[in-house]
Amino acid sequence: MKTPLLNSFVLLFLGLLSACSQPLTVEDYKDIALTGTGISGQVTDSRGIPATGAYVYAYRNPRSNLRGPADFESKVKNKSRYFLDLVEGDYYLVARMRQSGADAGPPKAGDAWALPAKNPVTVHPGELTTVNFVLQGVAQPMLMREGTLTSGDTGFSGQLIDADGQPLPGAFVIAYPDIDFQRMPEATSPSVGENGRFHLYVERLGQWCLAARTRTRGQPIAGEPYGTLGTKDSNCRNAVPGQVIDVGTIRLTPYRQ
Repeated sequence: MKTPLLNSFVLLFLGLLSACSQPLTVEDYKDIALTGTGISGQVTDSRGIPATGAYVYAYRNPRSNLRGPADFESKVKNKSRYFLDLVEGDYYLVARMRQSGADAGPPKAGDAWALPAKNPVTVHPGELTTVNFVLQGVAQPMLMREGTLTSGDTGFSGQLIDADGQPLPGAFVIAYPDIDFQRMPEATSPSVGENGRFHLYVERLGQWCLAARTRTRGQPIAGEPYGTLGTKDSNCRNAVPGQVIDVGTIRLTPYRQ
């Protein structure tokens, strides 16, 4: 009688033979998922429609800001599913769907993207980790900073507006433990969409001081839309466990050095 281990080996072997003769299908992914180690899941757009043709990329480290050639990639096929065949370890993931349909190239305005709820994602030996993505479009591409969370139950929300009081798509919020905004932020929100609404999720309680900007590298430069939450005495809030606090609007105006 076959042992469970032998059954697993047979399934994996048959899956590999299939892969050698023809492209893997969704059903093949299901077979591999019984025995393999890696990450799988679904990728959809904001309406829940399968994002066929999107790609999920896995990076070993975040030094590239999740841009450039990835260490691993998987194309989303039928029924919005993907599969990354990975060994155990930590991986930084991002899903992208380029308007051009290409699998590589710098992000451009109009492309769609998504992050997992938290990076990195840990893969354990002999286990398949499930990570689903919901793509969102942004007005301009953004380099994702380490410390960016896309979901959670503790943090802050609000709206980013420009000097004329209009929503400012493509901007994002950065957060610090104090009002020294001249160093690297401790937390960052994803860039906002057309309505300017932001959600900044944090992992620790205590004081957070909020600012917003549009560029992703270095200190603000002259003319860059930039703003803080209120004045010097009111641009900080305390995170409350299990609550996403609406802090109102942050107005971004041209930065003056």
